[in-house]
Amino acid sequence: MTHYDTLIVGGGPAGLSAALHLAWHGRKALVFDRRTGPLFFTLTKLENVPGMPAQSGVQIMKSLRGQAEAMGAEVMRANVTKVSGEVGNFSLQTDKDETFTGRTLLLATGVARYHPTVEGEYQQCLRYAGKCNLYYCPDCEAPEINGKNTLVIGVGSGAGAVGTAKHLYDHSSQLTLLLTGETSLREQDRAWLDERHIKVYTDAITDFEGKKGCLDALTLEGGTRLEYEAYFVSSPKVPRTDLAQQLGIPVVKSGHAEPKTQRGNTEVEGVWIAGDLRPMTQQVSIVLGTGNIAAVHIDQYLLNQ
Repeated sequence: MTHYDTLIVGGGPAGLSAALHLAWHGRKALVFDRRTGPLFFTLTKLENVPGMPAQSGVQIMKSLRGQAEAMGAEVMRANVTKVSGEVGNFSLQTDKDETFTGRTLLLATGVARYHPTVEGEYQQCLRYAGKCNLYYCPDCEAPEINGKNTLVIGVGSGAGAVGTAKHLYDHSSQLTLLLTGETSLREQDRAWLDERHIKVYTDAITDFEGKKGCLDALTLEGGTRLEYEAYFVSSPKVPRTDLAQQLGIPVVKSGHAEPKTQRGNTEVEGVWIAGDLRPMTQQVSIVLGTGNIAAVHIDQYLLNQ
């Protein structure tokens, strides 16, 4: 069995950029990819990823994976459920009872993103997520709605939904807010909405209408039909920290794993974290950077062993 220099859990931009750097430096790197990350299913073009202008999320992911594999990194589809060991001899186990070992470990497990639902199910929404005019990340996608009549769909807290609306206000021609989760609003948030004449609906969604990945309208439980040019989801993004917690890595108030330094190393020697698992924006270029930073320091760490 191969004993890898670095085991990387997470095949998103952070994990793949780390694998690329490590493989380029002759390290044996193995990436575990569940193929559940949102970017691999994003058909809309991302305009602000440096060096990758106007490429879709899936194009970016294919390029990153291809480049990492061409350099010698291994990428396998697997779901890691258990982690144990210590520096020099970490052990990962998948849900198929496969075991892999490595000298160092990088966790780039990302976040679980919540979607608007119909009767508790999110499959209807997934037909449109990341394909045309349904967005999730203000830092990444706010300019996509420039001059468009936009509906903000609040899935989590009312405060979070208003926060998203504030981020989008200068981009949209007109904003409307739909609260499908928590419907209460703080006094200051209500005042901000009222001052800008932003209409607020509080109701459950009963139907999504659209075609070819583009969302045309929503129907609410009360019968109201909401038709907009763009839709922006405000939802909780829960970090996937189960493996980090198995190793005893501290978790901060936001739920993210806590790096010891900006290099991405943790309180557990030989373990680094990168990407959305860290408390920062989900913008692709930043996620790529955290993976590369971690990989640089993993390589230097291995040199010193």
